Amino acid sequence: MLGENEYKSKFTTDKWLENESERTYMIDNLLKNHPLEGKTQQEIIAMLGDNIEMNYFQDENNIVYYLGDERGLISVDSEWLIIHLDDNEVVDKVEVVTD
Repeated sequence: MLGENEYKSKFTTDKWLENESERTYMIDNLLKNHPLEGKTQQEIIAMLGDNIEMNYFQDENNIVYYLGDERGLISVDSEWLIIHLDDNEVVDKVEVVTD
């Protein structure tokens, strides 16, 4: 079981794209080992795929990704990765939020 959890928690682009509902397992590894700040919008899309169409958190200067059910004993919300871009389309802030 530990090996399976370790496998699920290691970020790769392929796993991220193929297992949308399991991204909550990978997010900590992604942010720790692949810092997003300073990357361009195109680099983010190459790594994480296209932006999700979500009016909930979307504005003209961010990219939003669904992570899956929130972590914890009782999951009633979803977690989202919000990547904020500056005027040059470079990441200047990253946050994980719940809805």
